[in-house]
Amino acid sequence: MFRKAIYFFAGLLATSATLCSAQKQGANLTDFVNPFIGTTTLWDSIDLGYKPTRRAWGAEAYPGASLPNSMVQVTPVTMWRSGSGYQYEDTVVYAFAHTSKGHWNLCYVPLIAVSGDVNPKTYYSSYKHTKESASPGYYQVYLEKYGINAEVTSTLRCAFHKYTYDNGKNKKILADLARSNERVNDWKIKKRR
Repeated sequence: MFRKAIYFFAGLLATSATLCSAQKQGANLTDFVNPFIGTTTLWDSIDLGYKPTRRAWGAEAYPGASLPNSMVQVTPVTMWRSGSGYQYEDTVVYAFAHTSKGHWNLCYVPLIAVSGDVNPKTYYSSYKHTKESASPGYYQVYLEKYGINAEVTSTLRCAFHKYTYDNGKNKKILADLARSNERVNDWKIKKRR
C-alpha cells in the first residue's frame, strides 16, 4: 500500500511539473490528455485485491466526446452490458452511444455507419487501435468491415457524426433500437437538406 502511494505521489509530481512547464511555453494543455486512460479492464490480482476467475468489472471510462455538464456523451460501444460500453482490449465496434455517462445502461439510440448488404446479427465492425484516436471532445475510428472512417464530437445537447466512406456507395446508417435502453417501440427519421 505504501509503495503504491509513493508511486502515485511521484507520478502526480511529474505530471504537475510537466503541465507547469507546458503552460509557461504556451502549449495547449489538452495535448496532455489521454482519453484512453481508464478504458482497460483490470486483470492483475494486485490491482483488484483478489485473483480474477473471469473478466473483472472495470473500464468505467470512455474515450468518446463530451463537454462538461452536457446532455450528450458520444462514444463507441465495444461490448454491450459492460462498464462504460467501451473496453480497450475489445476488437469490434457495435455502435456509437449518445448518453454514456460512463455506464452502458444509458445507451440511448446506438448508431453506426454501414454499407452494402448488412446482416442484422453481425453488422458490427472490427477495428485496430492503430486506426483509432481520441482527444478531448473528439473520437475517431476506422471501421474495417465497411471501409468507413467514423468521427464523432458533441455539443451541449447533441452529437455530430461524420462518416467518410472509402467507396462512396451504398451509404447507410444503422440504428440498433433493440439495444437502446429506453425500449423504443415507435420511431420516425426525417432527412433534411
